[in-house]
Amino acid sequence: MFIVLICLSLAIDTKAQQNVSFGPTAGFGHAWMSNSGNAEYHPAGNFGVALTYSKHPHIGFGTEVKYSIEGGTTETGSTEIRNRLNYIRIPLKVMYFFGEFGDKVRPKLAVGPSFGFLVGGKREVRNNDIVASSVKATELFNSFDAGITATAGLNYRLIRNTWLVGDVNFYNGLNNVSDKIMTKSKNRNIGLNIGVNFGIGTAK
Repeated sequence: MFIVLICLSLAIDTKAQQNVSFGPTAGFGHAWMSNSGNAEYHPAGNFGVALTYSKHPHIGFGTEVKYSIEGGTTETGSTEIRNRLNYIRIPLKVMYFFGEFGDKVRPKLAVGPSFGFLVGGKREVRNNDIVASSVKATELFNSFDAGITATAGLNYRLIRNTWLVGDVNFYNGLNNVSDKIMTKSKNRNIGLNIGVNFGIGTAK
């Protein structure tokens, strides 16, 4: 949050940066962990704030600070393992916008690194739907996660200087999520994000 406030302050203070937008974002989807066996549906979600700078008609840069619920669920016979990993996640994106300034609908593509800092969650082992063991995620999983985020979506102008933003995001983790578990696994998730961005400065 502190990083976003600094960026917002710079955007307001720098008159040349008139193509800055800022606003809340939230999403839901499915998360899993690579090499984890029989993966089941595992609900994922996030909420936070997003900042976008785009002075050029087609190229932009963005970042988010969000609370992200990730992990994965696997099932073998009557045994189910649920790994819920909660991160403060900060993706950095390079964006390509289709169309021109002033268009009501602007499709876009984006890609960039994403950094996660583990802040909570737990690992549960269930036998016949009865909890056999439960361990805090911070005691078992690595505190830092990094990977690549790819996004496809669009911005829809609601009114002057206000856009509805819809994105489909895929995250591919590059780090092993735990050095204490024999199986080497990496975070994966896909989901839909919705947000509202409010323009700062002169509308284009």
